[in-house]
Order: sequence, then C-alpha cells, then structure tokens
Amino acid sequence: MLAIILRASSLTLATFFVILTIVALIKGKSYVYMVESLDSYDYFMKDWYGMGFFLNSTKLFRLRGKLESNLKTNAKLVFGNVYFEYYATLAWAQFLTFAVLILSAGLTICSFIQDTEALFFVFMIIVLFVMAIWNICVSKMKDAVKKRREECEDEFPNMVSKLCLLINSGMIMREAWDVVAYGKEGTLYEIMRYACEEMNNGVSSRGAIYKFGVMTDSADIKKFTGNIIQGIEKGAKELSDMLMAQTEELWEHKRQSALQKGEVAAGKLIIPLGITFAGIIMIIVAAAMQTMAF
Repeated sequence: MLAIILRASSLTLATFFVILTIVALIKGKSYVYMVESLDSYDYFMKDWYGMGFFLNSTKLFRLRGKLESNLKTNAKLVFGNVYFEYYATLAWAQFLTFAVLILSAGLTICSFIQDTEALFFVFMIIVLFVMAIWNICVSKMKDAVKKRREECEDEFPNMVSKLCLLINSGMIMREAWDVVAYGKEGTLYEIMRYACEEMNNGVSSRGAIYKFGVMTDSADIKKFTGNIIQGIEKGAKELSDMLMAQTEELWEHKRQSALQKGEVAAGKLIIPLGITFAGIIMIIVAAAMQTMAF
C-alpha cells in the first residue's frame, strides 16, 4: 500500500515538474539576454538560466523574505552597489533552474520504480542533489564574502603599519591612504582604492573610510575605521597615537590567530594519522599471524 501511495505521489509530482520544465524552457527564452555577458566557464549551462529568471517572475517561486535580504546583502559586498540586485537574482535563478531539472528527471524515474526500498533510495538521492545545488548556487556567495573578509583581515595589520608609518612621517590621512591603497595588490587594497575613488568624486574622507569598513564586513576593520574617523576629528596627533596603539594590538591579534589556526590544522591531522597507525598495526598483526600459522 505504501509503495502504491509513493509511486502515485511521485507520478503526480513528476507530471507537475515536467510540465513546469517545458513551460519554463519556452517562457525562459525571453530572459536569455540577461545571461549573455556571463562567462560560460564560471556559469555552467548559463543558457538555461532563463528558466530560473522566468520562474522568479512568478508569484510561487519569486525570491522574497529573509533569503532575498541575505542574498542582496552578500551580493552588495561582493559585487558593489550597482549590480547587487542582478547577482542576487542570478543566484536564485541558478538554483531554480537546476532544482527543477533535477526534480523533473528524478521524479520521472521514481514513477517507474516498483521496489519500495529502491524508491526511497532514489528519493534520498534527489534530496541530496537539490541540497548540493542549494549549496553551490545560493550559499557560494556567503562563502565568497567569508573568504573575502578573511583575506582582508590577514592583510589588515600590514596595511595599518604602513598607514601609521606614513602619517608619522608627516603625511596627512588622505595622502597616506592613497599611497597605501595603490602600493600593493589584494582584496583589502582594492576596497581601499574604491574609497579613494569615492573621495575623488566628492565623498568626505570620513564617509569613504566608513564605507570601506562596511565593505570589508570585518568587525575589527569596522572598529578601526571608527577610530580613524574619531582621530581625524581630534587632530593629527591623536590619529598618530591611535594608529600606533592599533598596530601593536593587531600584530598581537594576528600572532594569536596564527597559533589558533596551527592548533586547528594539527587537530585535523589526527584522523589521517590515526588511520595510518591502524593500518600499520593491521599489517604487523597480519604478518605475525601468518608467521604463527607456519
């Protein structure tokens, strides 16, 4: 009885998703222009994403709520204020496209399976595939933000040291910022250069530096930018003293962070070492048993 119910349910769902796939393929052709500029290497099967954009235009599958807010927040940090809405929608369209294709094909296969255990197994495979697609399409932007934040935090002590040295040598904050920003390549320096462009376009130094902290998405850097803004308001002497104190604190923090990462890496080695040790013991025991047999 259970097998009959499952097959009937899978047949009904398969019919729904097959029809949905056909409709989305036809209607999605009008959205192909939205992915023409994307790199085919970075965006697999990009010509199919029109399906996702069409589905997103419907009330049932539209991006909304907390997921929309999170995607747009992460997209703004990665891609900037101009294109963040497009990339947030693109991530959702990717997921919808692949999820519908997988569900359509997987449920169609399920409708022909007679064995209950095999049916459950295929259902589990479908769920795992959909979860993997979710992780690849939707969660990857969050991972990109995390990786970007870590890159900024790794280079942050060096940047502050250079800034402190230049200001102590007599430069004003704006000039020192420009020198440091264009003196090296890296994620942190790219965001600094964006702040330079903001200043050149008429944004105040305090506003541009505050935005720099927000774009890094790092609590330590946000704290630093807040201190810089206060230092600018109080004067060059206060700013110089603050930077010197901040430099010492950051290098100590980086040293502690490096030690913690080393401990974590050492902990991860325990499992492969344990497996290797167990394998060696098994070889020794097997050899000893063979010797005793003779």
